Amino acid sequence: MHETSELMKSATKSRKIFASQVKKHRQAKGWRLEDLHQASGLSYNYLSTVENGRANISLDNADAIAKALGVPLAVLLIDQQSEE
Repeated sequence: MHETSELMKSATKSRKIFASQVKKHRQAKGWRLEDLHQASGLSYNYLSTVENGRANISLDNADAIAKALGVPLAVLLIDQQSEE
């Protein structure tokens, strides 16, 4: 049970990192969520849950977001906080 708890914390941290990076890169482009929706083909509501760290996103959807933002998928998984 302890391993499951640690795995969930890690997943939650990964989602938060991804969410933060998506929002950062979207805003750097001067895009609204609607613009990301148009560029990625993913629904506005789904993208909102992604940016709020609530979506357990698939690799396919993560890749679609990265491509829409024009960045490698790996960039969206880097924790900027730990690098500072």
